[in-house]
Amino acid sequence: MASSQGGISRERLEAPPGPIYTENVLRPSYDFMLEHYFEGLIETNKAWTVMLQESGIITAATAKDLLNAVATLAAAGRGGMGEFNPKYEYFYSTMEHYLTGQVGETISGEINIGRTRPEPLARLAIRDRLEMLLNLGLDLQKALLNVAERERDTVIPMGTHMQHGQVATVGHYLLGTINQLQRDSARLLAAYKTVNHCTLGCGALAGSSYAIDRERVAELLGFEGLIDNTNDCVGAGDYALEAASATANMMIGISRLCQDLYTWHTQEFGYLVIGDDYSGSSSLMPQKKNPYPFEYIRTQAATAVGQMSGLFTVLHNTNFQDIKDVEEGLPPGLFQQLDESSRSLRLLAGVLETVEFKPETMRDQAARHFATATELASVIHRATEHSYRTAHRIVGHLVLLAMKAGLQADQVGIELVQQAARDITGAEISLDEAAVRGALDPEAFVRAHNVRGGPAPQAMAEAIDRTKAMHQNISADVQALTKRRTEAATALQSAVAGLRGE
Repeated sequence: MASSQGGISRERLEAPPGPIYTENVLRPSYDFMLEHYFEGLIETNKAWTVMLQESGIITAATAKDLLNAVATLAAAGRGGMGEFNPKYEYFYSTMEHYLTGQVGETISGEINIGRTRPEPLARLAIRDRLEMLLNLGLDLQKALLNVAERERDTVIPMGTHMQHGQVATVGHYLLGTINQLQRDSARLLAAYKTVNHCTLGCGALAGSSYAIDRERVAELLGFEGLIDNTNDCVGAGDYALEAASATANMMIGISRLCQDLYTWHTQEFGYLVIGDDYSGSSSLMPQKKNPYPFEYIRTQAATAVGQMSGLFTVLHNTNFQDIKDVEEGLPPGLFQQLDESSRSLRLLAGVLETVEFKPETMRDQAARHFATATELASVIHRATEHSYRTAHRIVGHLVLLAMKAGLQADQVGIELVQQAARDITGAEISLDEAAVRGALDPEAFVRAHNVRGGPAPQAMAEAIDRTKAMHQNISADVQALTKRRTEAATALQSAVAGLRGE
């Protein structure tokens, strides 16, 4: 029989942890948990001790001794845990060993009464990261709103299928990306809500025969509820998948924005430049100014999707029970995904503070390449008895004639329009030069598109107001999350202080 003297109980086993098992399983697991779960386990031990005392399961004196030992370790920090020793096997039992050294096994062992293994430590760490991601998302939305307001009337030719399609404004384009980010915020808030439910009190899977108060410990840790079924507590991993999916979705949207900005930053487009303080140079080519942040964020978006896919794959054929695939297979990839996504949001918000658009270049492109052609078709339809489809055919033929003649949109006049009308319908149409020039003018095109959500000044003003209001609503929701946790931390601190006689 393997001796467990001074270590975790191994009476069932006849040998201590072997060196290969220790090196490849126990030590990496311990190091990861020490890095990511130390503060979470400290707070969980406090909350569990308070609940045990309030429930009459342990005495006030035992609770005081336990809480004093936990406070001593908290003050010592991670270093107080000492060097990793495989005879204690796990992070949890190593912390219990520290407490035993402070107050003896008779008292320290009480902290395990009705206790969950695994703890909800991953949930605590994930909700920290989700809250940070939500706040950084709000910062990015604000940065985009600032640019959108500044460039609300700046004309830009927008594409479909990478060809000039219609004219809009830079502000209009950016509002669309903000609206998507706000939907991402809603998904992240939903993921936070799923994560922020407590599993403590589930035991190994069947709960406890002790009269524990699961609701009280959840309240003290700032959870908004419980995972009700005790096997669901230890077996579920959907909360991690939901968080990873919401994050990957957000990163894909950000990556698409970065791809557009990256394309517009090229000499071929020349629509914008970013600040030198966010650009890279070349060790060989002295002329280079490389917009590296866009490349970095695109890479992180691809990685975020890969990490999400990896998490789904980890769980796809596992049993629905406490299992290492759930307990230790999910957190590393998810933590990395959330941390790298946070860096991407912070980076992009910084870049946007330096971006300068080139109105003259964009206006020139908008005027030249028939991105206003749909409005000319609408003008012909409204001014004549022709159907819209016929008007569309006239303008399509007009573009062909112009291209064959080497003319750009801003060089087309009424004569060519009438030629196109004759070719298509056999007769000229009731239209004059001013109507043609007005229809093909980029600024006039924008003003004409005053539908809700469109690029016209009035529509834009209303859309900006709606987007700001949504930003305020999301901000209030995120602040409520912080408030819940702050109040819970205060309540826990007060309960601990009362038991310690402070």
